[in-house]
Parts: sequence; C-alpha cells; structure tokens
Amino acid sequence: MDYCLFKLRFDGAVHFGQSDSALSLYTSADHFYADTLFSALCHTAGTLYGEAGIERLCAQAQAGELLLSDSMPWRERNGNDIYYLPKPCATSSHKQDIPAHLRKAIKKLAWIPVQDMGAFEQSLQGEQLYMPDEEAFGVMENRTLAAVSDGEDTRPYQVGVYRFFPSCGLYVIAGCASKAQQEELAQLIAALGLGGIGGKVSSGFGTFTLDRVIDLNHPVDAQTGWLRDALTQPDPRHHLLLTTSLPTDEELETVLEDAQYQLVRRGGYVQSDTFSHTPQRKCTQYFLAAGAMLEHSFEGALYDAVPSGRHPVYRYSKPITLGVSF
Repeated sequence: MDYCLFKLRFDGAVHFGQSDSALSLYTSADHFYADTLFSALCHTAGTLYGEAGIERLCAQAQAGELLLSDSMPWRERNGNDIYYLPKPCATSSHKQDIPAHLRKAIKKLAWIPVQDMGAFEQSLQGEQLYMPDEEAFGVMENRTLAAVSDGEDTRPYQVGVYRFFPSCGLYVIAGCASKAQQEELAQLIAALGLGGIGGKVSSGFGTFTLDRVIDLNHPVDAQTGWLRDALTQPDPRHHLLLTTSLPTDEELETVLEDAQYQLVRRGGYVQSDTFSHTPQRKCTQYFLAAGAMLEHSFEGALYDAVPSGRHPVYRYSKPITLGVSF
C-alpha cells in the first residue's frame, strides 16, 4: 500500500453538517469525514466515467485497495506547512500538577500538530507538560439563503458555515494499491473541488482546489517522514485511528478490547437523483471517532446505507491507522 497526502485549499465558506446534531443546518463542523469524501468521490466518478467509474471505486474500497482518512487541518506558518492530527484518546498513567487553565485547554483540544506528537507522548509519560496550540483555523458564520417553491413566496432560512483563514485548509491521507490508481484518485479529487464537498454545494459552498499532492514514500520534511513511518509501522504498540469508521461484527469484540474511543453518529440522506424520486434517509450507525487508540487494527467494510433503491448506496468504513508507541 502506497500512501499520499492531498492538501485542499478552500475557495470560500463550507457547510459540513453534523449528523449527531439536531441543528445540523444551523451549524457546521470544521472538517468532513471519510464516508462523506467517499460518497462525493463516487458521485464525481459517476459524472466523469459513468456507472463503471462508481463500480471501479467501490471495488477498490471493498478489496482494501483504497483507504481514506478523515480530513484534517493544515496551517501555513512562515512559509512552511503544518499538518495536524486528531488528538489521541489517550490518558496519562502519571499524575501531574496541571494548572486549571491548561487542563481546560487540553480538554478542549481537538488537533495536535504532527511535529508535536513526540511532546504529547512525553506529557502522557509525565516527563513534561504539553502546551496546546489554541490558534483557530477559521471562523463560524451564519448565512441567509432563500428557499423558492413553485407558487409560493420566497422563504429565507439560516445556514451555518465555516470559513477557513487564507493560511489554513484541510488535507486527507489516502492509501492506494498502485501509482495509476493514485493518479486517478488525484483527478477525482481535483474534479470534486470544482463542484464542492459537504452540504449546500448548489449554493457555492465547499469548493476547493487541490493545492498539493505529496507521495509519502518520498517525504518532503520531518512531518511527512513521521507520517510515513507511522503509517508503515509493522508491529506498533497502539493504533491511532485516522478514519471515523466501524469494525465489522466479527472484528468488533477484539477491536474494542482495551480500546479508548469516542462514538460519532452517522446518518444523513441519499444525495442521488437516480436512487429515488423522494429523499431517502440513510440508516443510522455509530462509528469510532478518529483519534481512537486501539490495541488491534481492523479492516472494516462498505456498509449498505439504505436497505433498497435503484442502486446500492454504501457508507465507507475502511480505516487508516497510525502506529504509535504511547
């Protein structure tokens, strides 16, 4: 498996609905999950290559030849890219006297720079205090849109959006079985950026440009070197989950043994005009959130998201993990 990093730069505001929130229209997350990306790639593949393109993408994922992480933030600082990872669900076995303000900051912390993972590990071992980076990647905004129906008055409604600062954006890590597959994936991601990802793309939200592709077999700095080593660790002490995903029934008991994790609700609606004449709700599942610390890795699956329709609708759940020593 060869891994690469896709750096995305967003052109405007985004709306990443939170399926675990009753007010998902009025709020927005600051990143999207791997299942959202896979669904959007399938739609793009269908537009570019027809049904054969979708079938090829699904077959690659089913066979474990295509792996996707959740999106994660990056920041440019002093001409250099800084890549962030989800904060590991790891607890320290050493008691430390931590000031109250620092304890609160660490509790709220969602992302840790790759270059700080060593310092974070030392803090878990009681060797030093980790000082979190509390700098934001963007700002939340509210937008007023108009709903227009035949024969009815225009009705305004509010949508919550997130706008990245010019020096920030998101990246994803992908695993591909071949160089040709990696190049095709880059083409799909670039084409997806023209239409946008997330909700309300018809209103212009979620568009991006593929700013950079890094082959992690050939690291460009210490961060990407660390990622390559962690992605290819042969027998790690723990596995840090980068993909919000769910083990199969056969894997679940083993994976959850001594694991530290949080759960995320995955739901939503089918975004396909060819599936049904009316909007169809996807089944609800609870996935392990990215950042979970696992003793055992797993293969996952593509789950049927809707019982019946004109064509299958899958929810992506094939994980990427990092091998870590803490």
